[in-house]
Amino acid sequence: MTVGSRPPAKLSWYLDDHQLTNHTEKVSPDGNMTSSTLTIQPTLEHHDKVIMCRAENPKVQHGVAKDTWTLNVFFVPILTLQLGTNMNPDDIEEGDDVYFECKVQANPDAYKVVWKHNGNVIQNNAKNGVIVQQYGLALREVNRSQAGNYTCVASNVEGDGYSNIVELKIMYKPICVPEQKRIYGVARHEDARVICRVEAYPPPESFRWAFNNTEEMVDVPQARYKNSTRHTQSVLTYRPVTEMDYGTVLCWASNTAGQQKNACIFHIIPAGKPEAPYNCTLTNQTTESLSVECTAGFDGGQPQHFLLEVYDQHTGVLQANVTSRENAAFTVQDLEPGKVLNMILYAVNAKGRSDPTLLEGFTLKVAEKQTGTPVPFEFTPLLGGLIGVVTALLLVTVTILAALKMRSERRAQRPGDLPLKKATAPSSEDLYDADDRNPDVVPTNKDYQLTGSTSGTPLATQNTPDGLPPSSLPVQQTNNHLQGLPAYSHNDYNNYPTLPLSGEVTYAELCLARPTTLSTLATDAKLASLGGVGGLGGLQGYGSGLGVIVGGKPYAKEATVYACIDHNARPTKVDVSNAPSCAATPLSTANVLQDSTVSTMSGGKQHHPAREVVTVRTPLISTQESCV
Repeated sequence: MTVGSRPPAKLSWYLDDHQLTNHTEKVSPDGNMTSSTLTIQPTLEHHDKVIMCRAENPKVQHGVAKDTWTLNVFFVPILTLQLGTNMNPDDIEEGDDVYFECKVQANPDAYKVVWKHNGNVIQNNAKNGVIVQQYGLALREVNRSQAGNYTCVASNVEGDGYSNIVELKIMYKPICVPEQKRIYGVARHEDARVICRVEAYPPPESFRWAFNNTEEMVDVPQARYKNSTRHTQSVLTYRPVTEMDYGTVLCWASNTAGQQKNACIFHIIPAGKPEAPYNCTLTNQTTESLSVECTAGFDGGQPQHFLLEVYDQHTGVLQANVTSRENAAFTVQDLEPGKVLNMILYAVNAKGRSDPTLLEGFTLKVAEKQTGTPVPFEFTPLLGGLIGVVTALLLVTVTILAALKMRSERRAQRPGDLPLKKATAPSSEDLYDADDRNPDVVPTNKDYQLTGSTSGTPLATQNTPDGLPPSSLPVQQTNNHLQGLPAYSHNDYNNYPTLPLSGEVTYAELCLARPTTLSTLATDAKLASLGGVGGLGGLQGYGSGLGVIVGGKPYAKEATVYACIDHNARPTKVDVSNAPSCAATPLSTANVLQDSTVSTMSGGKQHHPAREVVTVRTPLISTQESCV
């Protein structure tokens, strides 16, 4: 495109100095601008070439302008594979080193090059003499297995490029074909055609035969065998006449690389009957047909074929007679459904028939139309898992119940709870605090201490709470506090069950009775002066008499006094140093309760009693008595 030329410029196109004609030109209406469009299809040859656009105004001296552009053409890699220099592709033998070169032309450059042998990718393996490079492949001490077609493949962003195929031909000495007949059975004066096949490159040029028996090795005259170089094989016609003509025949082939190293060996033996087929299997059984497959035995040195006879087991009638020429495999058709069959197999050659191989088979019955009973229950893996979980839960439940039962049986064997009896003295209702509404909780402080037991209980033999013997504790003479109680006999304690010292400690219980109506008691000035705390020091002689008076009524003789509670005592009114505590006064058979009731009088007014007598029976340690 040009602008400002007067008259309009003429445009032309050039490709490396070659003028191009496939373009169009257009001039604007005012003649000030001229444009030209070139159409070109770039190819590999256009890569890196220069396109030039030239504008010229012939009316102006030196009125020429031009612009250039270098073509950058992207294309799939183009490869060329060839053998290394100074290598003759027709003269490479086993043991030689071979080198391939892969020339790559690509834009953009190839990022990967792969080598292939007969279509298989070659991996670098320097240990085995295979060295793979980006643009080269080296094979050290090649062998015949490395012969074949070689290619290289290069890749870039445009795709994969494939090289030409280079066939590597490696000359090697002839070798025997692995799978060929090695044993020939021949009768006297009969001809045997022994075929020797080899592999070689180039093809073998000659063969050599020799016969070896137990005595000597003799070369066979060339007139007795015929070579076929086209199929790389030689055929020997051999006729044994005497017993010494049976033995081993050897074959060698030779080519440009040399003579065969290991001879092909064939055995000539007297012909005989073939061996029976073995390892037979029934397959593909239907209502009308079945198949039999067996392994062929030794053919006796003669070509063999196989026979199969099929009989009905019940009637003995021949159902089929099948022959197989190549292998011991049969397919029997047109049989009756539901028949049990006896089958006999033979191998047959020119010398006779082998021993029979017996088989038993059957054809399937025709399907009958029957309505099956619907399955009422289907056992699924999910159902099995659910049953397992339920069973495990049941076992756990049974185990827990059994453990609980055994535990309850052990508890039943323990001594029963001791009877709980109580006797209470009247108390003032208005003296109770809110916390006293729960009598089950016994405070553990100095106001509640263990005082001892009577001599008639097991506790009488124990030490006192402070570790001193009962005889060493002082006895307060306050018999006038509580008087009139009958003496409690020693034998009365035997009426209550007790626990031995080794008994199991299980629980303790304290019950406090709070009667709503209390009777007026006698005046006890000393008890009032002590605040009702130290009055228990003189408990004596409660083995006989009326017993404890509660609420103005005599309490039963068999009652046992364990604890006394004074609800009128206050810390501000009690002299602790002068008033003995309950804990300092042991209870024994020498102490008696002398007063049946306790009361205080002040100014002619009647007050509620200051104590509440409570009986506590507990299996803790042994039968014991406490005073709070």
